[in-house]
Amino acid sequence: MQLSTFRKNILSLVLVLAFSGATQAQQNIQEQFDQFYANETSSWQEYKLVKMPKLKNFWKIVADTIKVKEGKIASARAEVKSLKGELDAINVQLEETQASLAASEELNDSIAFIGIEMSKSAYNAFVWLIILVLVVGIASLYLIYMRNNKITREARKLLAKVEEEYTAHQEKARENQTKLKRELQTALNTLQEHRIKI
Repeated sequence: MQLSTFRKNILSLVLVLAFSGATQAQQNIQEQFDQFYANETSSWQEYKLVKMPKLKNFWKIVADTIKVKEGKIASARAEVKSLKGELDAINVQLEETQASLAASEELNDSIAFIGIEMSKSAYNAFVWLIILVLVVGIASLYLIYMRNNKITREARKLLAKVEEEYTAHQEKARENQTKLKRELQTALNTLQEHRIKI
């Protein structure tokens, strides 16, 4: 788009220069004709008389001026043609550059992840999804750990209480057993005393 505007500007500039040269030539010829008409002609009734050598000389000047201007116009046309060729080459180069840029942008916009080609936006979404899953997983594991830790502490307290009760029960059973053994011994002693007396 910019190159077409650039091309139009160059062509406009060259055409303006060429036409301004042609206009300047016309002005010069017009001035020369006015000067020739005023100085080199004479009047007879309603006619203007011109001497043939002076008319030929004037026409030679006009022809030389036109030849110079035509040379300039041809040169300007050749320059326009050359500029057009350069512009076409620049257009081709620009198209190649744009194609290369598009390929580069496409390459820069894609990422290979675990052997899968994906766009950067898809890659970002995928990475954030993995991070979110990991955060949810870690939070879940932490909550499970805290719950299990609470259950373990309660179980340990309960176990300590049961052990206390078991120890107390064991102590009581030992005391009862000792008491029973004493009572049995006392009964045996009493029984033996009764036998001895009989």
